[in-house]
Formats: sequence, C-alpha cells, structure tokens
Amino acid sequence: MNLFYTEFIKLKNTFALWLTILGALFVPFILFATYLSDVKAFIPGHGVNPWDDFLIRVLNGCCFFSVGFILLIIGLIVHIEHKANAWKHLFTLSVSRGTIYLGKLMVVFAMVIGFFTLYLSLSVLSGVTLGYAVPGLGFSKFPVPCLHLFRFVTELLIAILPMVFLQFWLSFRLKNLITSLGVGLGGLMIGLLLKNWDYIIYLPYAAPFQMLNYGESNEAGQSIFLLNAVYTALLFMVSYQDFTKKFRG
Repeated sequence: MNLFYTEFIKLKNTFALWLTILGALFVPFILFATYLSDVKAFIPGHGVNPWDDFLIRVLNGCCFFSVGFILLIIGLIVHIEHKANAWKHLFTLSVSRGTIYLGKLMVVFAMVIGFFTLYLSLSVLSGVTLGYAVPGLGFSKFPVPCLHLFRFVTELLIAILPMVFLQFWLSFRLKNLITSLGVGLGGLMIGLLLKNWDYIIYLPYAAPFQMLNYGESNEAGQSIFLLNAVYTALLFMVSYQDFTKKFRG
C-alpha cells in the first residue's frame, strides 16, 4: 500500500489527475449544453421516459471516451519512469518486482474506476439538473435507472480488462509514449471500423465498441465474457512474467 500511495504522489506532477476530471466532465457538459440549447428537440412524447434516449448518448460517449482515456492514463503512469530513466532505481528498492508491477497496475485501475464513477455521476447529475431546470423534458417524472447504469459499467469493465493488460504491457516495453499510444489507437480504429465483423471480438481493443447503443435488453454473450476472462488471465501472466524476469528498464 505504501508503494500504491507513492505512485499516486508521482501523478501530482503529471496531467493524469486533470485528465481524469476533465475527461469525465466533457460529455456530461456537452449533453447538458446541447439539451438546454434546443429544448424543443428533446421534449419526449407523452409517457416516454427521457432517460432512455439520454442514457444511450451518455453510454455511447463512455464507450468512445473511456478507451482513449485508458490509453492516455496508462501511458502517463508508466512513462513517469521512462522519462526519468528511473526503472533501475526502482529495482534497487527493498520491494520485489512483482510488487512494483502490481502497485502501478492498482493505480491504473484506481484511475479508471475513478473516471467511470465521476463520468456516470456527472451524467446523472446533468440529467437531474435538466429535470429541475426544464420540467418539460420530463427527467423529474421518472426515476434514475441506477441498475441499468451499474450493469453497463460492470460489463464495460469486464470488456476492457484485456485491453488494459495489453496496453500496460506495451507501455513499459515501449519507452516512447507516442509509439505505445499509436499502437493502442491503431487497435481502437480497427476495432471501431470492423466492429460488425464476426471475428472482431478476438481483438482486445474492439470489445468496448461492441457495447454501443447499450439498452435495457442488451445481454452480453457468455462466449465474450469467457474470451475476455481467458485473454485477461493470459495477458496478466505473460506481462507479469516479462516484467519480473526479463524487463531491465
């Protein structure tokens, strides 16, 4: 835990914390401003739940922006050591390489979970505020679908696990931040452009785009969850073994 706190202290001198806050704020703010700027276009029909359409926009935004955020945050966290040429110094400390690996990985997941929590909280807050500011939009007439949001973020976290471990591995193996980001962005572009291809599910970067237009009736296939579990276990074991046995910084 001391190493975990130390890694967080290192982030104070980077853009990582601001990236998390501003990234989580961007889509909720844009949606809030869009609804206010053209209220008549978003007034629902009689008995129609406005949260349905609103959340489709929110969750699609999350699918797109969260993957970009994950690439950047992993790159920033790992690049701290590359930039300062500090890996050899870290390896001389009285902690195992495995502890260093897990400490950095814990920080990555803490930032990712923090981003999702802040993003969805701000999105719900913007919808609730719209309901009070413009009663005609109807947000205040229906309850916030918290269960739907929880289910979405749980499935999205499962979907991005292979991508997180793969990008984490690439980031400490590729010293150049632009190179590691370029590989990740290339994978995301392929995943988006070929998202309807039957075999695209085998590309770790494509999983988040399979959750676009996420609705109440969406049910992730059991085979996809199994594939993600296999990928996650494999990438964790390979990257951990590489970091603890072969990586020299």
